[in-house]
Amino acid sequence: MVAPFDLRRAFTAKQEHMLTGLGLMPNFTDHPTAKGDAAEDRWISTLGEFLPRRYGVGRVFAIDSSGQQSQQIDVAIFDQQYSPLLFEQDGLHFVPVESIYAVFEVKPTLNKSHVEYARDKIASVRALHRTSVQIHHAGGLYQPQDPATKPILGGILATDSDWTDTQGEAARATILQGNELDRLDFAIAVRHAAAERVADQLYFAPKGHQLIWFAMHLFKRLSTVGTALALDLDAYGYPIETTSSAALEHPAPDASH
Repeated sequence: MVAPFDLRRAFTAKQEHMLTGLGLMPNFTDHPTAKGDAAEDRWISTLGEFLPRRYGVGRVFAIDSSGQQSQQIDVAIFDQQYSPLLFEQDGLHFVPVESIYAVFEVKPTLNKSHVEYARDKIASVRALHRTSVQIHHAGGLYQPQDPATKPILGGILATDSDWTDTQGEAARATILQGNELDRLDFAIAVRHAAAERVADQLYFAPKGHQLIWFAMHLFKRLSTVGTALALDLDAYGYPIETTSSAALEHPAPDASH
């Protein structure tokens, strides 16, 4: 007879592996004075390892077809399967906003000022203009999608919390602030709590399972978003087209004369 698969033990092992990737002690709940904070590159590596390969994870600036760009984002989750435009310059990545699924600010602790700072960063991405075009498929055409149906997720990633009670009234009120432009969908202090915002309600992870709970709920939300928007390449290519047209109308003088 085949032995049953112990899901609880498997999830615990997965969380311990992820905690190790963040540079945290697996039994962190028993050692609140353990040193070390989660750095951006560790969050990028840990989430990149957890999520399917269709998702890219990294530091980015989001851009739109009008040439606007966001503030620098510590950890972004973006499409790397269908997005035709991913720019890199001097080690910095510039990703079309249509390809962005989620953006996170990394801080050592959760507190009011850090949450407000994260909301400002998130708003700089959501404020960008997103395009959408038809997609040809074997059976015909998929019509352009309304960007509003594909919200960009946002959150803050931390190791510790400055709030004595991360599930208390002060923390809840701060995390629930914001509108459609700057709201937080997730907030995590790995050693204390993880929260997901759904509508105007906060749902918290079971004690001791904050990291794996956050990762699984993040993936669930990403799955509901589906595939990234099909961006309008003509809109992004407009600066090239106008430059080419101007060159044809006003050719450079012949240097031989």
